[in-house]
Amino acid sequence: MTRSWRHVAALLLCLFPLAAWSDGWALRKSDGEREIRVYQRDSRERAYDDIYAVTVMPGSVRQVEAVLADIPAMPQWVPRVAQAKVLRSQGDQVWTYMQYVLPYPFRARDAVVMSERSEHKGVVTIRSQAVKGLVRPHPDRVRLSRVQSTWKITPLPDGRVRVELWGIAVPGGLIPAMAYNFNLADDGVQTMRQLRRMALRSKYQDER
Repeated sequence: MTRSWRHVAALLLCLFPLAAWSDGWALRKSDGEREIRVYQRDSRERAYDDIYAVTVMPGSVRQVEAVLADIPAMPQWVPRVAQAKVLRSQGDQVWTYMQYVLPYPFRARDAVVMSERSEHKGVVTIRSQAVKGLVRPHPDRVRLSRVQSTWKITPLPDGRVRVELWGIAVPGGLIPAMAYNFNLADDGVQTMRQLRRMALRSKYQDER
């Protein structure tokens, strides 16, 4: 296994159990040509919706992991990510610093995210969550404390992979829940579209 998995792409999302995806989800946006679907559901604890995005794409598990691992390239494909860098790695755990840009008049956001990888029968799962420390809060940015995500990459018999992303977010500050929820599905579709595009690059295909 290469070190490439470790620098996992984390959105402004929060972890929840993988088994819960079927409860109360509604399809919000899809891209039939690229086999992308994005679902949302009302959160029981927050004003901000949960999200589940899925796509089926050509390639291998290692190939998709290689894209997620390329932290400096994250601003090229993850919506609103302006900067990302690895702070520390230890075994199957990695700590990443991320900055997010939002449209005016909202202040920029940042977060320190700890990611952990696991694998079972060829299926790779990467769970991430915000943690304290390592980088001091910046006065011009809102530090996010509820940033977590779950990526799941499953090999399929036909040589393709199913890529799934679950999460919820608390963006912090004075972002209206209505505006956040309205844009959530668009961000999910864009994430999966750009992930598919990135995976076509030769340096990631080498991970096959």
